[in-house]
Order: sequence, then C-alpha cells, then structure tokens
Amino acid sequence: MSDAVIRSPVHTPGRGRGTLLLIVGLLVLPFVVGGALYVGGWQPARTVHHGHLLQPPRVLPAAVLRASDELRGKWLLLLEVRGACTAECVGRLDEMRRIQVALYKNMSRLRRVVLTDRPDDPQLAAMRQAQPDLLVIAAPSTGSADPLLLADPQGQLIMTYPPDATAQGVRADLERLLKFAWTG
Repeated sequence: MSDAVIRSPVHTPGRGRGTLLLIVGLLVLPFVVGGALYVGGWQPARTVHHGHLLQPPRVLPAAVLRASDELRGKWLLLLEVRGACTAECVGRLDEMRRIQVALYKNMSRLRRVVLTDRPDDPQLAAMRQAQPDLLVIAAPSTGSADPLLLADPQGQLIMTYPPDATAQGVRADLERLLKFAWTG
C-alpha cells in the first residue's frame, strides 16, 4: 500500500467561509435596503386604504369622549351631521350599520356615532328607534371637510372618508385595522 494521503475531492480550503458569507449577506440585505429606504424618506406611490389618513391623528372633541362610557376602548365610526338629517344622512347611517354587521366577529369592537348640532332632530330620533345601538351626541364640529370619520380606541381621529366613499372601501379598511389592532 502507498503512504499517500487520501483527500476528499469535495473539501477545499476556504469554501465554507465563502458560503457562510453569502448566507449572512443574503440575510442582512433586506435590513440594509429597508434602512436605506427609511432614511431616504421613501413612501409607496399607492396605498391600500380607501379613506384619507390623517397625519398626525387629531384628538376627538372632549364632548364625544365624555358622552358615554360605552365608547371607551372601542373603534368609532362617526358621521358628522350639521343641520337636519336628510335622506343622504339616513342612507349613510343605514350603510354604516351594514358595514358594522359585515364585520361579523369583530362587530362588537366598533361603535357607530352621529356627531350633530341638532340632537333633537326627528329623523335622528327615528334612526335611533330603528337602530338602538346608534349613539347620537351633540358635539362641536371636528373641523373635517369629510362627513365620515374613523377614530381609534384611544380617541384619536385617524381617517376621514369623503361623501362618495364606498361601503366596501370603508369595510375593507376596518377589517384590516381590526385584524392587526390589539386594542379595542
């Protein structure tokens, strides 16, 4: 027999180090790219929400927060009505109810509220009779140009919806928020 050293054809010096560096580099790359995008201030051109995100969020009027203990820790879908409640207002209130029911398991996490300067409006009284879980609160204007508002459980307005916003868009936003929210 010969005294030659048998070497494995697979093992070559330095090959393990290169593989390790490649794996570490691939694991670190997303963090480097994400950090560069964050520092550079990049924002996506298209967002998935259907309303207007308020940056920064605004605090609800104190009258709303004091109005009912039932509102604490709940997501609020608010309709701001100035003057008499018209047919459009009634339609929007009915739409808000359908949105809440469509949330199914999460419907108890949401409260529907009407902010008005006329809480004694007969049309609103009729809606409260038809929908006992609807809250009507006399409150000052929130200052929003959009009538439909969304507030988080901490009492901050986070989104507004224009009059032409679809119920499907509002429901999609709420489903996404409730899926990832730990509060409310």
